[in-house]
Amino acid sequence: TTRGARRAAPADRAGALEAENAALRKEVEELRRKVQMPRRSTSLGGGRPKRSAEKRRRHLLRDSIMHTVQEDDAPEGGKATVRISRNKISRQASIGTANVLTALPSTPRPKGFSADLPLRVIAVFREPLRVEHTEYLGSSGFADDVLELAKLAGRRFETEPRVLRLESPAYVFGDTHGNLEDLHFFSDHIWKLGISLTAGQLLFLGDYVDRGMSSLEVVAYLLALKCLEPKKVWLLRGNHETRDVNGWEEHYGDRSFLWQCKHRFGDELGPVVWEGVNACFDRMPLAAVIDEEIFCIHGGFPRRPPPGPRPFCADADRKTRLELLDMVPNVITINPPDQRVDPDLQQMASECLWSDPALEEQEDDLGESGFGESLRGGGTVCFGQTAIEQFLREIGCAFIMRAHEAHAYGVSLSKRATVFTIFSTSKDHHQGRMAMCGCILVDVEKIQVINRSPHYRNHYVHKRNSMSLIGLPQSEISKRKQLGLVVDDLDDEDAYGEEEDEDGDAYLASDGEEDYFED
Repeated sequence: TTRGARRAAPADRAGALEAENAALRKEVEELRRKVQMPRRSTSLGGGRPKRSAEKRRRHLLRDSIMHTVQEDDAPEGGKATVRISRNKISRQASIGTANVLTALPSTPRPKGFSADLPLRVIAVFREPLRVEHTEYLGSSGFADDVLELAKLAGRRFETEPRVLRLESPAYVFGDTHGNLEDLHFFSDHIWKLGISLTAGQLLFLGDYVDRGMSSLEVVAYLLALKCLEPKKVWLLRGNHETRDVNGWEEHYGDRSFLWQCKHRFGDELGPVVWEGVNACFDRMPLAAVIDEEIFCIHGGFPRRPPPGPRPFCADADRKTRLELLDMVPNVITINPPDQRVDPDLQQMASECLWSDPALEEQEDDLGESGFGESLRGGGTVCFGQTAIEQFLREIGCAFIMRAHEAHAYGVSLSKRATVFTIFSTSKDHHQGRMAMCGCILVDVEKIQVINRSPHYRNHYVHKRNSMSLIGLPQSEISKRKQLGLVVDDLDDEDAYGEEEDEDGDAYLASDGEEDYFED
């Protein structure tokens, strides 16, 4: 009996194991059916669970291949050719984007143009920490490149009308004044992928040199952008793009453009670079109109010439001031006055660079024309509400965008919300340590103000230093100080003044980095 029980035990155990396996298979099938059922979620965020990094890497679509079959046209009397290409499905978006970019028309270039020079300067701007770039910026090779860029850009400026006609979207920038740090902020956030891949155009309203310690770098970079994308980058002339102002060493000292050229390249080569860049400035346009709605200028709009026929135009009384500005020669010095140019055109060009909106307390003292003497003195004029309304009605525009005056918030709005003043540098203008720089995006019916927070710090530039000090040995810092690329950090309320320190009556309330004005 005991021996028979021992024989029956293995049989019972095998049966139990089979029953257990059957139960497990049934449970697996049940779980499989539940997994295959579509999951529905009634709560926000309760959909598909997150996959781990390992599961994402092993996703089924990762190695999926798509075959594309294309049939070429058959030659006469021959057979059509069938081409089969294999690509991963995950790459189709990138391939499609690449095909669209390849099909875009290329920027028209003059015969013999090479992009090597502007691309080299742009590379230095983007990577200022590299030691070879520091050596380049203090070399005669950089001087030669600045002269070549000035010559190439000057030829382009000379072919452009004195009043540009542009379409939105367009970013409008005010004074930069040799401030590389704030220019880096705009490049990092507006055209980070490069000018060619940036939607819209860039319009700069002048004053690229003086006051800041990086005038040479700012000019070289902007001229490089102009040479690389002449139909997307537009540079207007400011009052500091004249020899009388940017050569005034007695007033600006080491912040003068002429002083910086001589300090960087020596007393012989420095003035040659300064004159070459000023010859380029002589050819810059004076104004722009965006969407036939917004008039853009550095200082302000000019007065009309005296009534009657003028030597440059027999029916000047019938012309708008935009039409008269287009008659200004494409090469003109302005300051000092150009003796070859009609005095009336000379005066109109000068007022484009120097005039300001009148303060509220000045309005009652203005003449019937709405113009009066500016607080700057020196024969400059200011324009009041009456002059603004008459000018906008004359040219058919609704707004004026200008630069020329410092504002702590970067952008201000005045004169019954018709005049925007844009200032794109936050340094060197006695606006305090919390000052912001700004620009404006014009996009059809929307006007968007973009400000840089005073707390923002980028990686490349710190305060007035034109090159970053992060991670540099003391020997490199000393070398850059000798080149003028690094200066001591001074209090913003430093003891030098200028006739441009007068603020306007406009104030823009803004605590954030962006404000919006919509019409």
